[in-house]
Amino acid sequence: MKSTKIIKLALISILIGGISGLFIGIFLIILEKAVDLNLKYYWLIFILPLSGVFMTYLYTKFGDNSQKGNNLIIEDINGSKEEIKFIMAPLVFLGTILTHLFGGSVGREGSGVQIGGTVGSSLARSFKSTVDEKKILLISGVAAGFSSVYGTPITATIFALEIANIGSLSYNSMVPAIIASITGNAVVKLLGVKHSHYKIPPVEAFTLIMVLKVIAMAICFGLASRLFVYMTHWFKKVLGKYCKNSYLKIFIGGTLMVIATLILGNRLYNNLSLGLLSDAFEGNVPYLAFIIKLILTTLCLGAGYQGGEVTPLFVIGATLGATLSHIFGVPFAFAAALGFVGVFSGATNAPIACFMMYVELFGANDIVFAMMVCIIAVFVSGHKGIYTSQLWNE
Repeated sequence: MKSTKIIKLALISILIGGISGLFIGIFLIILEKAVDLNLKYYWLIFILPLSGVFMTYLYTKFGDNSQKGNNLIIEDINGSKEEIKFIMAPLVFLGTILTHLFGGSVGREGSGVQIGGTVGSSLARSFKSTVDEKKILLISGVAAGFSSVYGTPITATIFALEIANIGSLSYNSMVPAIIASITGNAVVKLLGVKHSHYKIPPVEAFTLIMVLKVIAMAICFGLASRLFVYMTHWFKKVLGKYCKNSYLKIFIGGTLMVIATLILGNRLYNNLSLGLLSDAFEGNVPYLAFIIKLILTTLCLGAGYQGGEVTPLFVIGATLGATLSHIFGVPFAFAAALGFVGVFSGATNAPIACFMMYVELFGANDIVFAMMVCIIAVFVSGHKGIYTSQLWNE
């Protein structure tokens, strides 16, 4: 692609990053307040089934193809001519806020990716972009959205390049994507949003015994990713089979989440579960926390609640790592950090992005082990990931 076109797309990407960062910054501020309200007022959990019905109505009435979520954006990056309607952004914005306000166990990156992708698609239409230019602007939108949510611009850039067509990176997209990613992150910071930080795990000796332990943990992380994907599809299938009506499906799913919360008797597994995530790096989590979070998140996603999968995957991975640290006799912070990126890698089929997330969040300590985990987890988890529209280029 000519340098003049790259410059043109880079300038548009500044707009994508700026607009996406503004909306996502506002979204994150409101989301934090929604989570605080949910944790303060216990009774809000009982409204979760009704909020699901309400959002199902909005998506059915106004959403058109927006129900496909992240997969619609991935399909368009891969050449689909299906139009991304602007309504996707406000719907996922509202849907995610309501899900967290009433205690659903979901993430938030879905909102970031869909808002960024919608902005990229809208600007592509406004500037009458070619098919190739539209692809680059969509990738830039995904990068801006992911970076704005997590504050990891390099990871976001590679994630946007990697997830659509596994095994193939679009080099023409790199400059616009990193510009959109950096811009989005900068705008979010200007709005006063603070991203989570975690303790850096200690450097571990690169010995044969440690390598074997890391390989064993990586296999466990890959299996957890595989189980997450399987359970999400299983809940969709089972709830869809016995609840033909989409309103009934999400109502039943929400009711099951309410019952589970009452049985557990705490709020550790509602919302983003950032408390569990922090505790994992202190080695202070229940041994089965990872499987409880996995089941409740896949239940909510399978029922149709809005949010995302990535933050729950971080929680599942970190808590699983903390549990495995006791079995393999390794420091819990070290194991939690590897689990954090390992389960994420296996579920998204994006090992390079996940490795870079390790570097951005935890620094350069133990990066050889981090790369091992990210690669092994992808192979163990198999070709099926959380994004069903991904293409494999082998």
